[in-house]
Amino acid sequence: MNRRVVLITPYGEENRGIRYISAVLRAGGFEPHMVFFKRWVNNALTPPTRREEELLAGLVAEIRPLLVGVGFGAPHFKVVRSLTRRIRTACDAPILWGGVFPTVCPEECMEDADAVCIGEGEHVTLDIARALADGRPIRDIPGTWVRDRGEIVRNPVRPLIQDLDSLPFPDYLQADTWFIEGNRKVRTDPISQTVEYRIYPTRGCPYTCTYCHAHVMRGITAAGGGRYYRVRSVKNVIAELEAAIRILPRIRRVKFDGDVFAFPSSWIEELSRTYRERVSIPFEILTYPGELDAQDYRLLQQAGLCKVQTGIQSGSQRELLETYHRKSTTQDILDLHRTVLDAGIEVVYDLIFDNPLATEADKRSIVELLLKLEHPFSIYMYSLTLFPKTLLARDLIEKGLATPDDVEGRATKSYRQFRLSFDWPRSAEDRFWIALTSLASKPFVPKAAIRRLMESRALRQRPEPLVAAARLADLAKVGTLALRMLFQGELTLFKIRQYGSFKRVISQ
Repeated sequence: MNRRVVLITPYGEENRGIRYISAVLRAGGFEPHMVFFKRWVNNALTPPTRREEELLAGLVAEIRPLLVGVGFGAPHFKVVRSLTRRIRTACDAPILWGGVFPTVCPEECMEDADAVCIGEGEHVTLDIARALADGRPIRDIPGTWVRDRGEIVRNPVRPLIQDLDSLPFPDYLQADTWFIEGNRKVRTDPISQTVEYRIYPTRGCPYTCTYCHAHVMRGITAAGGGRYYRVRSVKNVIAELEAAIRILPRIRRVKFDGDVFAFPSSWIEELSRTYRERVSIPFEILTYPGELDAQDYRLLQQAGLCKVQTGIQSGSQRELLETYHRKSTTQDILDLHRTVLDAGIEVVYDLIFDNPLATEADKRSIVELLLKLEHPFSIYMYSLTLFPKTLLARDLIEKGLATPDDVEGRATKSYRQFRLSFDWPRSAEDRFWIALTSLASKPFVPKAAIRRLMESRALRQRPEPLVAAARLADLAKVGTLALRMLFQGELTLFKIRQYGSFKRVISQ
């Protein structure tokens, strides 16, 4: 009996979605084959070559699966559509699409896929595989849209998985794992040399930021019932980390990933105690200003917390509330900064630029906020990316400041400008404020000099000297960071390939 399933993801060596699905299929008695198709490279994603498409189609034909699953987000829609059409010439197995974009835009996806998964894919994929293996139809499986004899069957949304501990740990370094890149096909897991392990202790998000897909996903999956924001037990998280360390012995850092690090104090107390005793590897978290208190940070620091990444997005209270629907205030940001520095923890702030709704006062505010912060700190600068059906995308389209062609799926802006770099076309005003923001984050640039530069009319009209200074400062920062990572054993070829482009040095 054929029990082989091919799982494909483009530009996502760390994609946890198909790794979880692979583990669930394996536990269900199936033979999953994971294919990681091309590498994610910041601001430099390249379309597949004809040879790479041929290698993928040939591999699928060789495996002869009963099902092909493709997991992806909005930026990769055009690539996946092309790959699907190529795979059909080599294989007659049904093709299932899943991920954020198929969940949010199933209508567009059903033009090419045989079935679309709406929401979480572990149990959907397993049910489809079981039906195909038993020779049963798949048209009535909950959580799917299915094409059947020319008709599109829209099945009810499946309840979200409430007990995350019930899932097996994601698959790593399995024998049937393939990597296609650079016109070559290699039987390997591309993450095998990583020294950073990402773990997802939650699913969903308690917040409703307008630029993020989370509020869209919450609305779609609500019909299935159950909590949207779910938390794994500390015991389960620690067990996964211990298993990962055995499988990937080069791990030097753990990153608690997901939408936000938000837990009850009792959970944080248990994690801090158990992590210190059984894992004891430096770790970092993604959180929200005001989410954790001083005691939480002290406990986490004692367990090994070395870095906090938090989204502040803007220094303008107006922009935070009206445009982004952020619940945090600028005072929350200042309080977090003082607390984290007092605990001896590194901090990096996420900022959003290229927002057409931002006023000059909004742009000035972020520089002024950074000047209030005591060094050391770092920033990650992001260019605003519009995702399908988000509140912000709809608002900009309604106001005539964007078109449907500017939204990822039709657009692929994130291929060239995800983390902000100066090679992207912008107005003189935007280049001026972005360069000042970059310089304001550098401890070796005097704050008094930034304040004087802010008032320069000449530089506002011709910001090239300021941009050149910011570029040099970024190179210095990146060089220092690379040396530190090298000393700590964290500078790997894997990381260099992701970010090591001198043409597109990101501002940070």
